[in-house]
Amino acid sequence: MTHLIKPSTNVFIIKDSKVLLGRRINTGWKDGWLCAPGGHVEKGETPSVAILREIKEELGVDVKPDDLEFLCAYARNDDPYEYFACEFIIKDKEYDFQNAEPEKCSELVWVDIHNLPDDIIDDFRHAIEESILGDKQYLELGY
Repeated sequence: MTHLIKPSTNVFIIKDSKVLLGRRINTGWKDGWLCAPGGHVEKGETPSVAILREIKEELGVDVKPDDLEFLCAYARNDDPYEYFACEFIIKDKEYDFQNAEPEKCSELVWVDIHNLPDDIIDDFRHAIEESILGDKQYLELGY
């Protein structure tokens, strides 16, 4: 049996105790739910290069690499794949983020990190609660 691990990356954009999340549509995974911008790391990319690409594709902005900070890494079991994700954070920077992929994201919303809505995908809720509000740099989810 083949054991596949897919690399992924996301970014948590924080401003004034709020985090920017997108509502997924037409993706086939967790449509209707809120998540942090991001995606798969492509062959030949590092996680930091991949998240800069994903931010440009999803939010229409070229972010300065120095504005990214490492947040945490997590392993996620999501049959038939396992994922290993590198999560980044951007804090209190002035960018004009826009929904650049309306076919995959119905809206961007700023939510209070201390009062999260019920419709956030659990993985991202854990990252917010345990890594942004807590101090964990490594999480294991779904095992």
